[in-house]
Amino acid sequence: MVEAARAGDGAALEALLRVARPHIRRYAERYCVAQMAEDAIQEALWTLYRRLPALRSVTAFPMWLLRIVARICFGLVSPLWRRIEALPDDDLAAAGPEDVELRLDLERAIEALPESHREAILLFYYCDLSVAETAARLGVSAEAVRVRLHRGRALIRGRLAAPGGGKEAS
Repeated sequence: MVEAARAGDGAALEALLRVARPHIRRYAERYCVAQMAEDAIQEALWTLYRRLPALRSVTAFPMWLLRIVARICFGLVSPLWRRIEALPDDDLAAAGPEDVELRLDLERAIEALPESHREAILLFYYCDLSVAETAARLGVSAEAVRVRLHRGRALIRGRLAAPGGGKEAS
């Protein structure tokens, strides 16, 4: 079904979206703030529709789809660019290129974290969940969340302090 949808078969794409929706919903309800789960589902379906032809391997589809939902729920890319694009040119110029660059470096540093640390950091700081709420979402103890937050912050600090900041080495 995925291969047929990638090839442009409209009926296969429709069936794929119908089959994927419950999986997206389950993941979004677990990782998104409750008020934004439905928006995340819609955005994930739209992203799936737009980017399916770029999928390299059909076997990668489930993880690829979950990463889309995670990015939407955790607001790693879209909200940052929406905020930057929404700023009038005068405000963006007033913010200075250093501010924009710092935001991008921070985003890259968070992206580079191990998944367990990244999830804890994003749920706690970006979704404004408490330690207890973050622990419940992740299915771990509050102490485990505190450890992940501590280690995640240390990794982010180290990455930002490294030469080149959060930029990828080429």
